Amino acid sequence: MSIRITGQVQGVGFRPFVYNLAGRLSVCGFVRNDPQGVFIHAQAESSVLQQFKERLLHEQPSMSLIEGLKAEPADVELKYTAFTIAVSEAGEVQQGVTPDASVCQACLAELFDPKDRRYKYPFINCTNCGPRYSLITALPYDRAHTTMRVFAQCQLCSDEYNTSSNRRFHAQPNACAECGPSLSFHNHAGEQILSCDPIAETLALIQQGGVMAVKGIGGFHLVCDARNDEAIKRLRELKHREAKPFAVMAANPDSLNSVVRVTPQIKQRLQGMDAPIVLCPRTYLEDGEGLPDAIAPGLAWLGVMLPHSPIHYLLFHKAAGEPAGSSWLDEPQDLLLVMTSANRSGNPLVFENPLAFKQLAGIADGFLVHDRDIQTRSDDSVISAMGSEQSIVRRGRGLSP
Repeated sequence: MSIRITGQVQGVGFRPFVYNLAGRLSVCGFVRNDPQGVFIHAQAESSVLQQFKERLLHEQPSMSLIEGLKAEPADVELKYTAFTIAVSEAGEVQQGVTPDASVCQACLAELFDPKDRRYKYPFINCTNCGPRYSLITALPYDRAHTTMRVFAQCQLCSDEYNTSSNRRFHAQPNACAECGPSLSFHNHAGEQILSCDPIAETLALIQQGGVMAVKGIGGFHLVCDARNDEAIKRLRELKHREAKPFAVMAANPDSLNSVVRVTPQIKQRLQGMDAPIVLCPRTYLEDGEGLPDAIAPGLAWLGVMLPHSPIHYLLFHKAAGEPAGSSWLDEPQDLLLVMTSANRSGNPLVFENPLAFKQLAGIADGFLVHDRDIQTRSDDSVISAMGSEQSIVRRGRGLSP
């Protein structure tokens, strides 16, 4: 049987899923990415093939979206005695790119486990999460067609990548501190400051009232303390943004209860894999407003978001005192951060390091950058929860393309 699958099936762990399903059912053949999506050649008893096809639909990876599945009879080829992941086939692309996804719970558990080899590694990811659209240079989706191509996997990462039972089996952005991208801290002039903890240095500058340019998945954010009225006003002046509201990032939904009304529906939307900015009704406390009015002057609503990158989580982790494990994320955290697009009003989002140092000079007091190139810039998605139904205000990171 030959099976053609179209939809969001590249960059979501679909080939590893097919490989492992075939192994469980003793199906022989191969799976490969191609310009149309995924192609499978499967050989087994007809009843097994029927089960195989049904389970492809019902057990697909969480990030995938099958839009079409066409199965046709195929000749049995004796050379297929096992199931393999074949080399991708090139050609005219007829399928879409998978959006970027926020870091998953399994990766967060590793990120905050002092015994894990990826403890506090800012670029942790797996087949279920991480950047996709922002780093893809061409299709079909393979590491050679991403900005990760310049980072050769170390032996441990290579073993994960080639082990079918591993969560990182064929995870194209797979990396660790030994072989992958790294963070660096730069001063206001763009000069790298060596022998420092970039996360600690960034948080310290923010807590001192400074403005940081932080490189994320789809571009840079300008970041300051959301409780610091002077820092917010200064950011508005430097960015030439007189009244347009700023978004606020918190470690978790419970940390937002003092500033916006978080319903179960809003909480669920905030925690989606696209991690959008959600426009919510503001909360007014008995002793006054929970945040300076300069955040969103004169408005009854506020745009809020949760971390979507390990880099953001590490800032909140540092502020919490770097507790072991991830249970601290179940408790309200004091730190709230203004997160606004890194550009002067009217200009495109900055996403390249050299341009950030140049265009954000005079705005940023420091830069938290990394050496994983962003291929396609992508602003944060914005969702409105102000009415009875949620609606998309801006389609960006997590929802693009």
